[in-house]
Amino acid sequence: MPDLKTWDDDPLAAFTAFVTERAFASTSRRLGEAEPEAISTKSAEVYIFMFRKFVTWLAGQNRRFSQVEERDLVRFISQLRRRGEQNSAITERYLRLLERCYSHLQITPNPATSATKLATDNHYLAQNVGTEALDAAQVDAFVAALPSREPPGTNRAGRLPKAWKRRRDHAVQATLLFGGLKVAEAIGLHLSEVEESFSPLPIRLKINPEDKHATSYEHETIVHGYGADALRYWLIERLAEDGKGQRLFKGDLVFPGDKEGKPMSKVTLWRQAKETFTRAGIDVNRSGGRTLRNTFAAQQLKEHGRTKNDVKGYLGLALERSADIYETAKPRKKKSDEAL
Repeated sequence: MPDLKTWDDDPLAAFTAFVTERAFASTSRRLGEAEPEAISTKSAEVYIFMFRKFVTWLAGQNRRFSQVEERDLVRFISQLRRRGEQNSAITERYLRLLERCYSHLQITPNPATSATKLATDNHYLAQNVGTEALDAAQVDAFVAALPSREPPGTNRAGRLPKAWKRRRDHAVQATLLFGGLKVAEAIGLHLSEVEESFSPLPIRLKINPEDKHATSYEHETIVHGYGADALRYWLIERLAEDGKGQRLFKGDLVFPGDKEGKPMSKVTLWRQAKETFTRAGIDVNRSGGRTLRNTFAAQQLKEHGRTKNDVKGYLGLALERSADIYETAKPRKKKSDEAL
């Protein structure tokens, strides 16, 4: 029997060891082989990221992992909902992951199993609103509402152009919408990952997981249409030099947070995107990078004739079936429409 004390003393270390073993794979409900192989390193990183979030919350509650009750888990998923990180699919993933851990530890009754039933019976689970994507009119409205990219005025030599952050914000949001990047991929995008010839063609990006989110995969995507135009416009300013042959912006990030080249804050990017949605008069459940990424994927499938395998590659997805949700992505229904 697994050592409960190990999980209580350092649950993250215990889980990190467990998730890379065949024992973890054997807890899957979709077993297709007698002795399943251990999961991939990338899949393990995703699970570890999720588990770390739970452990952080658990520490704040001063609870031991083996002593967790169903009500503790309901409080945890309710906190995710309040922070806007939860829909029914995400909730089920968290509870299922914890259910596999407690099953492995042979703890009965399994608190995650009980929490799933309790949350369902009491409507604690957020409803799955489906995959939202902007329609053509909303895309036009979003672009029109982007922060101004008016050219910089005359500035003193060696100083950053005035209002440069507005032009950066314009470009990064356009890149999300027309390139399908995750927020973390945009924030961590390096100049070396941009294949640019300054021709009127889509810009190809070679995304490397370095400086990105733990769930990012190495892949290539394109920034097309207006997004490519906006990104080119910004790159000219980003690569500008002072009178001594030195770049005005330090570092190698395409969208730096300051002149020293530090990364942008995710909160900053989320807030700027939210303001653009508001100016555009677009009402969505998630006014951030996810809806922009969904829109890119849906456009590739429905308007540009790409296959799900193409979209899998552009988005850096692990499986082709992960692109299924973008086939049915659509704008959010207005309340007046839902009443009809």
